[in-house]
Amino acid sequence: MPANKPFTTELTDAVMQAACDSVRLSTAGASLLRFGENAIYRLASLPVVVRVGRSVDAAEKETHVARWLEGHEFPAARLALDFNEPVVVEGVPVTFWENIDETSGDITSSEFGTILHDLHRLPPPTDFALPAFEPMPKVEKRLHAMPEGQLDPDDIEFLRDKFKDLSTEYEQLRFVLPPGPIHGDAHVGNLMRARDGQIKLIDLEDFAFGPREWDAAVLSVRHQAFGWVTEEDYQRYVAAYGFDPIKWDGFPVIRAIRELNMTTWLAQTMGESADVADEVRKRISDLRDDQTPRDWRAF
Repeated sequence: MPANKPFTTELTDAVMQAACDSVRLSTAGASLLRFGENAIYRLASLPVVVRVGRSVDAAEKETHVARWLEGHEFPAARLALDFNEPVVVEGVPVTFWENIDETSGDITSSEFGTILHDLHRLPPPTDFALPAFEPMPKVEKRLHAMPEGQLDPDDIEFLRDKFKDLSTEYEQLRFVLPPGPIHGDAHVGNLMRARDGQIKLIDLEDFAFGPREWDAAVLSVRHQAFGWVTEEDYQRYVAAYGFDPIKWDGFPVIRAIRELNMTTWLAQTMGESADVADEVRKRISDLRDDQTPRDWRAF
């Protein structure tokens, strides 16, 4: 990313425009679909989605993963127009993807469990190496990049201390599932149902080789910590995936790490909205007490 330039919609709009100009794609009528870890735009001129990221390495990995999944005919996002490598604009990576014409209807917990089960059965890629999984690779960078004055210094210090404590606890975990390729950020929001009914996996930048408990525990955290998933739906997920992470003794550590990741992920966009800033401060307050109910809003 350009030095001293925060990742804002102003920056990503300009980068998206420059990248599309460089490959002769029209941006007339383009719309911002989502802004978070990445900025996602849909072009009006072609069925193409433009993804502006924060890391060139992550974007390059994402293109490798997309081709690997396509080789296994796994239902996932596909690269568009033979753009097999990122276009880099002043250090900011841009990738181009086929637009998935999404239909209405929520992805069920059972469908999510089935997709995750099938993903975890794939053999590792042979033409490139997935990086070793890291549970909190972006926390320190996010805290370091926080604009001055957005968070109280005591809160930033608390988050750094929590990161250090959880890093130590993670190293002591004993995993029970065999390691392998994992999505790294697997949740129902990273699935889309196409018009033909097929469910496709998206957001491939966090793929790694590591403990499958990490992916498997996402819905478990959303169920146990936040109440975003009912007991009935959760049991359907467990039946489809074939393993209940809540019953594993390492789950509390994974839950705490995910809560910290979710908080710092949201904190990097708190300058975009007063609602986001309020939610971030609430989450940090909750993290100071393991017993506090997590009445968190989904973003």
